[in-house]
Amino acid sequence: MVARSDLSVSFEGLYPLSDAKSVPCVVIRGGTSRGLFFHECDLPGDRKLRDEVIMGAVGAPDPRQVDGIGGADLLLSKVAVVARADDDDADLECEFANIAPGKLRPAYGTNCGNLVAGVALFGIEEGLLGMRESTSSIRIRNRNSGKITEACVRGLAAELRMDDRHTGMPATGACIDLDFLEPGGSVLGCLLPTGRKRETISLDDGTAVDVSIVDAGALYVFLRAADLGLSGAETFHELTHDHMMLQRLEQIRCEAATRIGLVSDPSAATERTPDVPKLAFVGPAREYARNDGLGTVSADQVDLVSRIISSQHYHQAYAVTAAIATAAAASLEGSTVNEALGRVTVESEASFRIGHPSGVLDCRIKSRQIDGKTEIVSGGVMRTARRIMQGSVLVPNRCYFTVPRPRLGS
Repeated sequence: MVARSDLSVSFEGLYPLSDAKSVPCVVIRGGTSRGLFFHECDLPGDRKLRDEVIMGAVGAPDPRQVDGIGGADLLLSKVAVVARADDDDADLECEFANIAPGKLRPAYGTNCGNLVAGVALFGIEEGLLGMRESTSSIRIRNRNSGKITEACVRGLAAELRMDDRHTGMPATGACIDLDFLEPGGSVLGCLLPTGRKRETISLDDGTAVDVSIVDAGALYVFLRAADLGLSGAETFHELTHDHMMLQRLEQIRCEAATRIGLVSDPSAATERTPDVPKLAFVGPAREYARNDGLGTVSADQVDLVSRIISSQHYHQAYAVTAAIATAAAASLEGSTVNEALGRVTVESEASFRIGHPSGVLDCRIKSRQIDGKTEIVSGGVMRTARRIMQGSVLVPNRCYFTVPRPRLGS
């Protein structure tokens, strides 16, 4: 047997470096998502080249993402680009990209609430916050929307564990409390883009469905599950086998995209704006089986049930920004979400337990009434985050770029 110390062969002798470019990268799980985290200064300044590097690192556009380290899943194929903020309003800046399986380019323009927890952890562990105490509030600006999230990291020990009912998965990591400030109008500038809490969309087959289009944390179209013969408690596997239902849901989303001015013709929405708005269907609280096989969730553990669709794929969990939008909609009397909740909610502070495929997500919301209109002050959740891997990712030579810019403070 050869001793390990005798295996010190030059890396260049094992891999042709001319065929790849090494890019520093960290893999972090934030909540129910996982992503690749980059220092902005380690990526090319040119947007087109940067996108090529991101796609190369993930392994896209291959649907399996087998030639990269993407997860070939909506929750696992994400990228966060992080930098120290250059003003006093925020400590960190980040930009998120989703790379859905099979897509030809990264999708920007939205937030990833789960990975915001990872941004806070990344900022601390990568030294972007100096000697900042981990328990102090970290202000993170999302460049996609310009909105600020306050993150309080309650502990960095990997053995810290939250009840998996709150995380949506049995996982350890740092506990991070997130507050999304003034989340209303994250995409289009106002809480109700059409000015209405509820409106009707008719499908090609004559079915009429009521929807509420709400922009808070992310832009969502909420419809009653019952309008399409659903309960809102379907498992991920049940949904993925119903291709006709996904087509009907996409028709609703495309019509909503037209009403809020993203496209002039619904037939163009899938191609031109496949990620915005997103869509969710909701139903009253009921018992359902968890998608991860870890038992059932009883009706008394949730206030409502919901399932979400993004980029024409069902989610296996629940996005944090979806929870903010859901809680905001639940606070609006007359909305489809408030109807599913079964009670009128006019409190300035409220919390909602959303039943999703992998468990329950608790979301708190603060609102205020100004001139008879509801404004969302903040929406908050607790998440965990953990660094999984650190090092460099080798991207194909087609993603070649010049020497990285120096990091701040270096």
